[in-house]
Amino acid sequence: MAADDARMRILAIADTVPPAVEADAFPANLPPFDLVVSAGDMPGHVLELITMRVDTPPVFVVGNHGEDYLRDPHDGTRRPVGGCLDVHARVVEHAGLLIAGIEGCLRYRPGPHQYGDLEMEWFAARLAPRLLWHRTRGRRLDVLLTHAAPEGPHAGRDRPHRGVAAFNRLHRWWRPRVHVHGHVHLYGAETGREYVTDEGVRVINAYGMTLVDL
Repeated sequence: MAADDARMRILAIADTVPPAVEADAFPANLPPFDLVVSAGDMPGHVLELITMRVDTPPVFVVGNHGEDYLRDPHDGTRRPVGGCLDVHARVVEHAGLLIAGIEGCLRYRPGPHQYGDLEMEWFAARLAPRLLWHRTRGRRLDVLLTHAAPEGPHAGRDRPHRGVAAFNRLHRWWRPRVHVHGHVHLYGAETGREYVTDEGVRVINAYGMTLVDL
């Protein structure tokens, strides 16, 4: 069923492990939801746990700390979590929704999953052909999933948590129904968990856990 034809509920998580997700009763201990999205820095073992307990594969992007992998206990090597869908620099149709994603944050020190402004612009540009193809068929982007926040009220005031201008351009170009991000602790933002942009995009900070109705 297309997203326009049905109400959807998303469980969005990021950055810190919600006790409800690790509980033995999960997911029955939460109101019913249709899909799990992780906006980054969710430990791989938690993502693996979720995949074993829900029917629809979770969607995720990797955070700047790169916690979103499973580590071999012997040599520390990392591998992706099976059963999850990594949407970095991709546009996918999943669970009736059109979802696009970009991982990481703006660079503030050496290390992986951090990018310059031009790299973020390039990731955004890579989404354009597929989004344009869907637009010609009457489909709107349902969920933009990123780790970092866009420029605006949810951006942090320190260098690591700067907002990403490329995401604001994605708002203007493609008008996603919701933009789910993590990276910024709720107490580090100028507003609460959600605000609406001039383009009508709901920007939602998934730090910890929240339920999002579409």
